[in-house]
Amino acid sequence: MTNTRRTERVLLGAVFTMEAGGSVIFALMGNLQDEFGFNDGGLGLIAAAGFLASFVMQIVVAPYADRGHAKRLLIIATVLALVGNALFAAGSSLIVFIVARLVAGAGSGLFLPPARALIASLDEKGVSERLGAMGGVALAGFVTGPVIGGFLVGPLGLRWPFIIFSISALISLVIVSTQRLPLLIPSTHPQRLAFGLLRQRQVLVPILFLTSLALPVGMYDALWDRYLTDLGASDIVVGLSLAAYALPFVLLSRFGGRLADRSGKIKIAFIAVLFVAPLTALYGWFATPLMPIVLGIIESVAQSAGSPAGQGMLAEGAPEGRASAAQGLAGACNQLVAAAVAILATWGYGHISPRLLFSLAGLSVLVLGTVARLLARNMSVSAEALNNHG
Repeated sequence: MTNTRRTERVLLGAVFTMEAGGSVIFALMGNLQDEFGFNDGGLGLIAAAGFLASFVMQIVVAPYADRGHAKRLLIIATVLALVGNALFAAGSSLIVFIVARLVAGAGSGLFLPPARALIASLDEKGVSERLGAMGGVALAGFVTGPVIGGFLVGPLGLRWPFIIFSISALISLVIVSTQRLPLLIPSTHPQRLAFGLLRQRQVLVPILFLTSLALPVGMYDALWDRYLTDLGASDIVVGLSLAAYALPFVLLSRFGGRLADRSGKIKIAFIAVLFVAPLTALYGWFATPLMPIVLGIIESVAQSAGSPAGQGMLAEGAPEGRASAAQGLAGACNQLVAAAVAILATWGYGHISPRLLFSLAGLSVLVLGTVARLLARNMSVSAEALNNHG
């Protein structure tokens, strides 16, 4: 196995472990509430703490990977994942669980931007393919964590799922810390907050594509369970629908990235938008849960090509020496959009019809994606880059 291939596998394995360990809490928050007796507001605080910490780390700390500290940040992030799960295992009060989620969320936000920048830098060819593989592995980990946690909590008790994921983080820490990783190209200009990168169209365009595709995901996070339940779906059907939505992306994201590398990243990203927008609009037009679930599977196929295309476009368009900063900015923007959409969607669900709500979401996807495509027409890049991007 070549060193490049070995490094890729190490990064993919570490991302899977990080995402699985970070998501196990979502299957166990109800158990924590029942065991330790805090109110429903505590559940929201635990969840929000992780998202807030991840956002701050992606914007403020992740850019330090561009100063030659990528491996150091990966190691620190893995330690934070280990400590976060250990705190969940040892804790017995709401404040400890909030701190634990802050620590774990910080680890996730600190790990993913340099990991994406590193895997993109392994070779000039196949950038979207490798980033697609990382996206698929990350989603697989995110889905697997709650499944493992739910399976283990019955026979082993509430603390052991967290202990086991702390152990897995320790194993990942040993592997990452002993692996020789490439250095990201350092910047020759003073480092500033990553938001300034949005002034550069080669960064703005892929982030607009990525946020347009992330927009419906924020809506599903908030409403999918509620909407399918109102249509008559059982808890088991809702759970299976989420697994069915994730599976095509997990299986096809590497292929979708390869397609973007070969056919043009801008073209594939925009085609994905043209699929996702009408599918999102159609979710609210059915009286039984089957059709939304089927549409979700089709949408996931489109996402498996569009998301790697956007990630690859961003990796190639980021200014020299700002690779991790650009990836962190994209992740933070996606989180902001998803959070805003989740808030608006939950409010709107009680005030307007599902048909109008999902149609507005679909229209928003189309508008953002179209703006990105129009801006891409005038991007000031070399002829060679234009050929690569499609």
